[in-house]
Amino acid sequence: MELIKYGDYQVKGSGKHMKKTGISRITGQFLMCLLLSFCILAIPVCAQGNSSVSSDTGAESDQNHPARLVDGAGLLSEEEGQKLGAQLDEISTRQQCDVVIVTVSSLDGRSASAYADDYYDYNGYGMGSGDDGILFLIAMSERKWAISTYGFGITAFTDAGQEYIIDQLHSDLSEGNYYDAFETFARQADDFLTQAENGEAYDTGHLPVTAADVGMCIVVGLIAGFILALVRVFIMKSQMKTVYSRAAASGYLLNDSIHFQEHSDHLVRKTVNKVYVKPKESSGGGSSVHTSSSGRSHGGSSGSF
Repeated sequence: MELIKYGDYQVKGSGKHMKKTGISRITGQFLMCLLLSFCILAIPVCAQGNSSVSSDTGAESDQNHPARLVDGAGLLSEEEGQKLGAQLDEISTRQQCDVVIVTVSSLDGRSASAYADDYYDYNGYGMGSGDDGILFLIAMSERKWAISTYGFGITAFTDAGQEYIIDQLHSDLSEGNYYDAFETFARQADDFLTQAENGEAYDTGHLPVTAADVGMCIVVGLIAGFILALVRVFIMKSQMKTVYSRAAASGYLLNDSIHFQEHSDHLVRKTVNKVYVKPKESSGGGSSVHTSSSGRSHGGSSGSF
């Protein structure tokens, strides 16, 4: 039977029966084209799924947000900076309120409060329609700190609350344990925002109770109880100077020394006296505000370390 060659095909006989010799190469090319088409169609879907704005939670995008940790004074190691920055980002995004830490070498002749307010205003901080947030500033040359609050931050961080937060981190700040101080600030800010969101903001007479407070109360209670008991014993002892011990138990008994009498009381009338008690005056609280150079109202406080 005659064999006729035609390209990659061989035809035997009259051409009714054919054998494909290049089938593997053609199949591979077909699969490659199919895979390429799938990738082209999948790219828009993947891009949509990786969008920085969550359609489920409505969370604000951090793509163009300024850094929440600005260590201009170089107080933290690279590892500490990355860890703290990630913590601030997580808290801020979850709470939808900026929590920012800034360190600078010098205030350049300005007050710490003015520097903190302007840094917040002119660097685009604040989340949501109210530009909510809190900024903690450290100036090394002057050894000054300042807190600037705005929007919901003014509500969440009252004057008493800011004082409490500084009390928790001041020792670490003074001793140069900057990472520990900043980490404490981040944790406290998260706690204060949660409290303000779910109930009454921490304020005068309504501040978190620390383990140190509980321990101090226990120690003071024990010491006070011991002193009172000791005083009581000495008083009782001083009143027993005329008492002498007896050799026998009968010496403590006096004949006919016990007499029982029956008494009864009858209610004749009842008198009720009413006394006016003046209500306790408010001890203050809330957040004091001031106007920054941009004309916006900020809360905050400042001090030295």
